[in-house]
Amino acid sequence: MTTERFGTREEVIRWIKEVGIDNKVTVIISRSDTETGKRGRSNKIIFGCDKGGKHKISDSGTQSASKKCGCPFKIRSTPAKDGSGWKIDVKCGLHNHGLPDRLEGHSFIGRLTTDEKQHVADLAKRHVAPRNILLSLQDKFPENVTRITQVYKHKSVIEKEIRGPRSEIQHLFKLIEDAGYVYWSRKKDDSEVVREIFWAHPDSVKLLNIFPIVLVMDSTYKTNKYRQPLFEIVGMTSTELTFAVGFAYMESEQTENFCWVLEKLKELFVKKDMCPQVILTDRDLALMKAIEVVFPNSINLLCRFHINKNVGAKYKQHVVNDLQKTIDTLWMEVVWASDEVEYGQRLHQLEQACVDYSGFINYVKDTWLTPHRHRFVGAWINRVLHLGNTTTNRVESAHWKLKQMLGNSIGDMVKCWEAMNNNLRLQLGNIRASFQKSFYEVENAHVSPFYGYLRGSVSRAALRRIAEELLRVDYVGTNRQICGCTLRTSYGLPCACELGRYRVGGIPIPIDAVHVHWRKLTMEVELEKGEDDGSEVDMTAAMDELWRRFRSLDVVGKRALRSRVCELAYPTMTTLCPPPEKIKTKGGVKKKGKKPADYDVYRDPSYHEYVDKASQSSQRQSQPSQTSKKIKLSKKQPQFIVQFPNHIRSYIEDVVNVESDGNCGFRVIASLHGYGEDGWSMVRRELGLELIDKDRSTLYDKLFSNRLSAVRESLMIESFGSQPPEKWMSLPDMGYLIANRYNVVLVCLGNPCITFFPMTSSHSPNVSIYCIGFVNQNHWVQVNMKEGFPLPPVTLDWKKFRSHIATTWMLGFAGRMQHWQLLTPVLA
Repeated sequence: MTTERFGTREEVIRWIKEVGIDNKVTVIISRSDTETGKRGRSNKIIFGCDKGGKHKISDSGTQSASKKCGCPFKIRSTPAKDGSGWKIDVKCGLHNHGLPDRLEGHSFIGRLTTDEKQHVADLAKRHVAPRNILLSLQDKFPENVTRITQVYKHKSVIEKEIRGPRSEIQHLFKLIEDAGYVYWSRKKDDSEVVREIFWAHPDSVKLLNIFPIVLVMDSTYKTNKYRQPLFEIVGMTSTELTFAVGFAYMESEQTENFCWVLEKLKELFVKKDMCPQVILTDRDLALMKAIEVVFPNSINLLCRFHINKNVGAKYKQHVVNDLQKTIDTLWMEVVWASDEVEYGQRLHQLEQACVDYSGFINYVKDTWLTPHRHRFVGAWINRVLHLGNTTTNRVESAHWKLKQMLGNSIGDMVKCWEAMNNNLRLQLGNIRASFQKSFYEVENAHVSPFYGYLRGSVSRAALRRIAEELLRVDYVGTNRQICGCTLRTSYGLPCACELGRYRVGGIPIPIDAVHVHWRKLTMEVELEKGEDDGSEVDMTAAMDELWRRFRSLDVVGKRALRSRVCELAYPTMTTLCPPPEKIKTKGGVKKKGKKPADYDVYRDPSYHEYVDKASQSSQRQSQPSQTSKKIKLSKKQPQFIVQFPNHIRSYIEDVVNVESDGNCGFRVIASLHGYGEDGWSMVRRELGLELIDKDRSTLYDKLFSNRLSAVRESLMIESFGSQPPEKWMSLPDMGYLIANRYNVVLVCLGNPCITFFPMTSSHSPNVSIYCIGFVNQNHWVQVNMKEGFPLPPVTLDWKKFRSHIATTWMLGFAGRMQHWQLLTPVLA
């Protein structure tokens, strides 16, 4: 109750609702009237409890509830007769129900205010998840009691307001037009349903014309609720970053559909005679045929990764387990053969090894080598300027990033376009930044006068490849036969024998020795136009012809022609509609291995994944101690655990064995780092790059001293397969490189047990700990440890050469290292 007077109706309403909330009561306006001069109309407001009124029982079968319980609470507010303002009279101050402790979940109190609605709109525009929007609301507005339902509802309201009365395709075309995209579409015969639609960002078009040498193409699925495959085309910049060229939703993956998309791609080139030199795809015969038709002068390479996986799946079906590793090695030697003579020799060795497996060798020859060897075997593709692109990894990675932005596969085309557009904005920002870094920044490894003509004029990615190739000069010299000149033919960069001649002559690398692709470090250039471009873009004759035809038609003909022209002039008024067939996306999988029909949330495994799973299962049954899977520790199988110190054995959960081919140490690191065991060659390469890293070159000069060249040589291999002892992973040298390169803690259990911390970074509480074990005096294995296991001491060289900030690693893990020292006497 109050004797206060209020100047306006709004002040009364605000005061009563605030007092109600303070007392955990939700007050609503039951009745309201305004004086109009007519009989019976007067200024008044009657307030009541939101639980007032009668509970209405519904006969519907659905679950329903009501908050109404006939609460008698009532307040009346009218203007005072003396004109002092609005007064408040409590007619009934009682409630017939209890009051809540808190108001969370209340539909009325939880309504969003104007400021809260704007906050939700800003975050929704950035595709922030509703749960994170709710958390942000609670942080910014501490008194907010909104629930996630209100967030979802307001997001829906925002989307409806933005789209307005436009259809999905009309709104899509409006967004595309506003963003300046280039796009084409076509519809199914005798209908208004979209058949294909292709679009490209204006900056993507510019990048395509600047870097047209290599394009990578592939389709992905489960990006939209219409189940249309998404065909994506990407290219590579001079800084070795991927850029999206264009996207196309297609009705199906037939040659005719691919031809239409590639024809539109062809129209993106400014010069009429310009086309990509190399197009990389997987073995999609329809797409390969379309490339032959639309780009007959382009070289179509096939993805090595998918070929190797398919061949691997085949030999796991045909070849006994004991020979599978040998066959795999021989096949890789065929693929990596450097010339046709070596190719013939390697193929003969493979045929001899598979003399009892005609089904497998016939598959390899008939499916891959005979028709397609010039598309993936090194002897042929090393002569092609593919700029290092021999797999479709670039476009596969682009698919993954796009799906991360999409979040799910149930969105319409508008949501898909918005995700692509946001992804492109981030991508283009990274590309522009990489150009600036190459233009302004110089890496320590490239300070030498030998690179004088290239610094600031050639991308840093190209300079890194030249620096790596320079390491081969010591044993290649100027001999072309030994060199092979692969870097020159495949990358357009000076190879080892060229660099040897420049070094002998004492001259810097000339700028002309680097292909023009690597010399383009900006997007802000005018694209070169062809001679006939002026006439090609002139529409005067076409417009005159349209007018002539329009005047010659009768009324019906004029209407038909006008409607066709209006589709071009007013794309946001199009009558096109998306495919009507929608996919079932609701319902869950109740039992493992079972899924509802037409349920499109799960990814269908590839053929080779089915084979791999079956092969691994059979190996576990027949040879449990030889597989590369986890070896469960038990009293019956103390295979490796007995070789580790007694005081640490209780902390070991399991041991993972890897192939013992001289690469076992690098296989373990690759597996721990997420590359998979077969990523050992990538680990070798990255550790080699770590040695020449500009930020740590001084550190390694001091750490390894006169052994630096030996450490570098141990990382370089000449071929796949078994490696000699001098190429094996050795500690402590590789321990420093691994910890620094991947910023992890490396723990070695062996003789002795050692811990390696990063030497140039500070302690991180969420750091990964890689634990490896040295067994049988010649083999590395992965050791999975329990949480919080003790850590062995670090080396003296780590303490001597680490940076000042790296001391925090010792402080952060002091307790676990002291625990090791306490346990160590038990060993004695």
